[in-house]
Amino acid sequence: MGKVIKDFDTLEEKSFITGKLRKGLLLVERRGKLKIVFQWSGFAPFGASVHYFDLSVEYLPKLLQFMGEIQTLANRRNSNPISPP
Repeated sequence: MGKVIKDFDTLEEKSFITGKLRKGLLLVERRGKLKIVFQWSGFAPFGASVHYFDLSVEYLPKLLQFMGEIQTLANRRNSNPISPP
């Protein structure tokens, strides 16, 4: 994975009867380049797993743009809730 520059800790955590799922965010240096790493880890009585998804920091402006659009859509949705039929 590389050298962890900063661990931003848990973004989301869910507990189930027999296990736990965590999603986190890391800033990592690998092969001289910075990477934004999303980490998923799951724990259960008979096993565990960790998965990583990374992006180069070069894509940070695009990611920020997408996050801004997502925030706008979420705000619109929360201010105009759809009433059930």
